[in-house]
Amino acid sequence: MTGLHFIPSQLDNVEDAQEYQPGGLHPISIGDTFVGGRYRVIHKLGHGGSSTVWMARDHLQDAPKGRVVTLKALRADVSFKAASDIPELIIPRLLAAVLPPSGDLQTIQDHFLVDGPNGTHRILISPFAGPSILAMYDSPGRVSGSRRLRSTLARRVARQTVTAVCHMHRAGIVHGDLTTSNILFCIADHVLKWSDAEIYARLGSPETETVRTRSGAPVGPHAPAELVAPIENSTLTDSSLLQESVEIIDFGQSYVIADLPSNHQSGTVIHYQSPEARFERRAEVEADTWSLGCAIFEIRAGFPLFEPFLGSDVDILRQTVETLGKLPSPWWDSFEERTAWFDEQSGEPKSLEEQEDAGSLMKAVKSSIREKLRTVGVDDDLSYGDEGPMMEKCGTRMREEEVELLGDLLEKMLKYRPQERIGVGEVLEHPWFKM
Repeated sequence: MTGLHFIPSQLDNVEDAQEYQPGGLHPISIGDTFVGGRYRVIHKLGHGGSSTVWMARDHLQDAPKGRVVTLKALRADVSFKAASDIPELIIPRLLAAVLPPSGDLQTIQDHFLVDGPNGTHRILISPFAGPSILAMYDSPGRVSGSRRLRSTLARRVARQTVTAVCHMHRAGIVHGDLTTSNILFCIADHVLKWSDAEIYARLGSPETETVRTRSGAPVGPHAPAELVAPIENSTLTDSSLLQESVEIIDFGQSYVIADLPSNHQSGTVIHYQSPEARFERRAEVEADTWSLGCAIFEIRAGFPLFEPFLGSDVDILRQTVETLGKLPSPWWDSFEERTAWFDEQSGEPKSLEEQEDAGSLMKAVKSSIREKLRTVGVDDDLSYGDEGPMMEKCGTRMREEEVELLGDLLEKMLKYRPQERIGVGEVLEHPWFKM
């Protein structure tokens, strides 16, 4: 620990300055260079629990101007592993050895170690990609689902995602963390060749804030002089900057099926987590199918199948049973809070009066995948006009034919018992993709 306490930043979506300490994040500033000047940092893309992510320029590609890439700087305390033990490095290499070249799965172009005041950090370089599906659907101030891909593009993106996962499974690899935040749109090629001036003109100049300590003492070498706000999401979701194709990223939870780690723990967000991962701490190819089903619903509907707003595992279980019915034994007994909402024998929601008497703040109401699909477009704000060629016109409802086909597909993917779910190869053959 540095012993310093930093004043919280006023910037949106930035990392906590307290993470800049020995074993923590590597201090990076705009203009910093790596590998003898080959990579130069030009903007901020974001941060996660174990890294900061930056837009950088690779001066060896498309010389002399260079090509835009993504630079991910890992914390020192997760950088100690050998390259051969890092899934983000070994999984793409294993896939490349057995699969034909494909743009569906993101690869790491370069990686290296750098020494800094907080330790030794691994830096990962990957092709610069556009926003995630989740980011594309971000619509502050509007009802969830009001902004979504047009139906033909949603099916194309879903099919491309399923194809990528199918390739992984045929190669004997489980992805382990399929969500709409790990499905990114490919960026238009001309964006990768923008000059710094063009980047700042289109995406905005980096917004910074001086790092200060509560005591007024100098910040010292462990933290950067300034924190940098990430590029505004809305600037990257412009259709003119994107291709109508996607790639799958983040192999940090991936593993070879034949070599499942004994200490494997699912890192999937709770509203995408399969029941066997939640209750039994196991996740194989069938868990990918479950997560993929949740992703396909969100890709088409614009909102998640199970709403994670409250951030509670119990609330996600309530929504799951509302939608898919009673859990099989012994999982039903493990859902200890069930009696506040559901009849013990049938698994049907109790009357609202009974739920009220049990003290339930959130009420369980019987639903289904198809009923949820029928709500798409119902609550759209019609005051929003044309949002570009990639997005669906506000107020557009899903035709009943599609509700039935997509409902059938998702019901087969979201069977509680993993052995009853269809495989991703069967998913690809479903008639919903042929509409």
